Amino acid sequence: MRSLKTKQSIRVPPLIAMPVLQIGQTSIPYTVRYSSRTKRQRLVVTPQTVEVVAPTDTPQEQIAAFLDTKRRWLFNAVEDCRPKNPPTSSQHYVSGAKVMYRGRRLMLQIEEADVERVTITYKSRFHIQVPRYLAGDARQEAIEQAFVEWKRDRARLDIQHFARVYARKLGVKPRDVKLSEQKRVWGTCDKDGTIRINWHLIHAPLAVLEYVIAHEVVHLLHRHHGDAFWGTLGSVMPDWRERKVSLESWESSSVPS
Repeated sequence: MRSLKTKQSIRVPPLIAMPVLQIGQTSIPYTVRYSSRTKRQRLVVTPQTVEVVAPTDTPQEQIAAFLDTKRRWLFNAVEDCRPKNPPTSSQHYVSGAKVMYRGRRLMLQIEEADVERVTITYKSRFHIQVPRYLAGDARQEAIEQAFVEWKRDRARLDIQHFARVYARKLGVKPRDVKLSEQKRVWGTCDKDGTIRINWHLIHAPLAVLEYVIAHEVVHLLHRHHGDAFWGTLGSVMPDWRERKVSLESWESSSVPS
């Protein structure tokens, strides 16, 4: 009788599906691949997948901690892999339409005038003067561009004001305060002391914008989110919890315009 030879099974750590990493409103699914050839954890990001390559037998808690330290880098890497299609605007700029500003939808009043470029003034509503020669798509594009410039300028003033206020309260000095526009990343504090605040927060309630700025200023003292961080934030903004909830509520129900 011929003997039957069975192949010895070799245990190869499988490709394990892990819970998604949640960054703000962005969900990033990822997998973990264990490898005996790697000595430390690393990330591989492609347009299709996010993969953590880890040494064999790396505890899941250690993988989670590694991902937490790479949140900002990972978000930017995933965004860079997204198709770069030109954004389309759903906003139609006509009298009676409304645009978001500081958490409120405010009405537009548009009129043709003898002006060389679109001008915008604000007092309970937006009053817009448009050159008479503009019409159709060119008119809409000119108004949209003027609004972007107007809101960025207003955001810059608000952000610099609140940054000065909280820097003075905490006895710190940012290296610089700049605008950013990364989707769903509202604020960052770089290691060199540069604070970046997303100008799209001009659409949020002012208390929310102020919270994000104070949050990043505190990071000049504490680079973590431990008890010391929240204690310092509470010393200059006692209602930070309510403002944080307002931010989460606003970002879950809004689309930057």
